[in-house]
Amino acid sequence: MKIVSWYVRGLGSTRKCCLIKNFSARECLDIVIFQETKMEDVDRKVVKSLWGARFRGWTFLSSVGRLGGILVMWDDRMVSCLEVVLGSFSMSVKFKGKDDFEWWLTGVYGPNDPHLRFEFWEELFSLHGLCHPNWCLGGDFNVIRLASEKLNGSRVTFSMRSFDDFIRQCNLRDPLLCNASFTWSNMQERLVYTRIDHFLFSFDWEDHFPQLRQEALVRIVSDHYPLALESCPLK
Repeated sequence: MKIVSWYVRGLGSTRKCCLIKNFSARECLDIVIFQETKMEDVDRKVVKSLWGARFRGWTFLSSVGRLGGILVMWDDRMVSCLEVVLGSFSMSVKFKGKDDFEWWLTGVYGPNDPHLRFEFWEELFSLHGLCHPNWCLGGDFNVIRLASEKLNGSRVTFSMRSFDDFIRQCNLRDPLLCNASFTWSNMQERLVYTRIDHFLFSFDWEDHFPQLRQEALVRIVSDHYPLALESCPLK
């Protein structure tokens, strides 16, 4: 199973969609979570431009005007969708695999506004009650967890403590990013690097998908690196 979380900063460009489609085919993705689609509606034409005409399912959380938006797409030969739950900052999909294993995947796009982060964590805490014990989350949380997740460090903030509390209280794994220290850069003269993109998952989910590896892929369409979470990558 290979899942990719990808902050794309809009899917309105034909060239960008073509790049994503070629990249996805080359990487042989099973599931992809796009954040910041900037699209109020996603139809078959959009999906075809990103994935192709065959073996795909999708569901989406609308943007608010040109802000936000989450799109989850999957290979329907690998998983089938049983249920979808839409939130303000997330979208959760209940999948059933070929082996009849049922689990939840939550795509996350956290708010930039610190005043909305209380609502953000409340939403994710409430999802824990629904999605536990077979739960995986992926996306742009828009906050770091540790001082080491920012170039040259950071003082510990309330938002960082809230992120850490969420992970600990929900008993989630925050796996090592194998080939990079950061996932986002401002790409300005005064460089800022942070790791604000994460995959998190429950221990029960990990038991079903062993030998997990999380890595950053090539950055091609935004200032974020796509993150790949792959089980049994050596087989």
